[in-house]
Amino acid sequence: MKKVLICLLLIGRVLTLPAQSAQTDSASVENALLDAVMYIQEGQAEAAYTILDSLKNISPSNDAVHYYMGLCRYSQGDFKNAIRHIKEASELDPSNNWYLETLANLYIYTGEPAEAGGLYRTLAERNPERFRNSLTLALMADSYRLKRDYKAFFETLTELVRDENTDEEQKYQAVTGALGGFDQRTFISILPQIDTLMQCFTQAEPRSVNAHRLRMEIAATRGDNATTIQECRTLMELQPDDKEQQLVNLSIIGDTYHAMGETRKAYKCYEQALKIDPEYCPVLNNYAYYLSEQRRRLCKASRMSRITVEKEPDNATYLDTYGWILFLRGKAKEAKPYFKHAMIYGGKESAVILMHYAIVLEKLGEKDLAAYYRNLSENKKK
Repeated sequence: MKKVLICLLLIGRVLTLPAQSAQTDSASVENALLDAVMYIQEGQAEAAYTILDSLKNISPSNDAVHYYMGLCRYSQGDFKNAIRHIKEASELDPSNNWYLETLANLYIYTGEPAEAGGLYRTLAERNPERFRNSLTLALMADSYRLKRDYKAFFETLTELVRDENTDEEQKYQAVTGALGGFDQRTFISILPQIDTLMQCFTQAEPRSVNAHRLRMEIAATRGDNATTIQECRTLMELQPDDKEQQLVNLSIIGDTYHAMGETRKAYKCYEQALKIDPEYCPVLNNYAYYLSEQRRRLCKASRMSRITVEKEPDNATYLDTYGWILFLRGKAKEAKPYFKHAMIYGGKESAVILMHYAIVLEKLGEKDLAAYYRNLSENKKK
């Protein structure tokens, strides 16, 4: 307490000595400022703030006073006023990078990445060696995104994924963070730029599973079947001992070939996957359903589909496939319970499942109930 009184007396002397020279006045302010800094370092923020508040009245253009007032408020958890004071310091001395960096870090802490990104853009222009890194580039991208400046947004992310000093995991986290949360309309509109970004990512990190998976997912979303298949095969080469990933990628390749109308290639992929795991449900279901669409090998389709409903008895999609195959085999009565069960576990959300059930009910002569489910199906399509 004695030291606080001495500092306050010092400030009092400054306030009552207008006739002293400017040099003496400046030295007194400087000494009081140093005392305030010492109190901050000792964890006595309020004592420091009292000194600094008096100094602000004496020397309102002293940027350091405003800066340390901000640090006092920051240490007390008052982030709003901490930002206000440090902004004032930065406005008084715009060339001070330390003020900008502290302010940017405060914005990160308060969950305002776009504000931080704008400050880091300035810092990176002044000192790229220090301030142009994966963190600041990601923050800059956020600020461009907020402004809907997608050209600068993608240029910044491209620089990030090409940065040799940033490891692959940091790039992945930055890219996925930057691309998350777009509304569907905007996301679709920027898909070509995202695809180009993913190309750059895979070129910069050719052994990155994350990079190739992202590019595969974007290619699939765009309907770029050739790239989807290519990236799946690359992922299989990168993960030769990962059984689950081999199955996932073979399944995607098979589904993509089927979408392209190349049924034989699709079935070959499914057979390859089932050699790895004969009970892999996603492949069994799709393989069985596609056979049923062709009205081919329905006994085989039925055997495969039955495995899926035994393993996942509450999966509406699997129940629909098995019930539909039973119907095609002339077993509408046996099919009905599977559709009833599917209705309980999400089947009412699918226009296809509802229509299949309606057709089965019509076959069984239950016209009114069939009309009800047919109507539900038609409404789902709208």
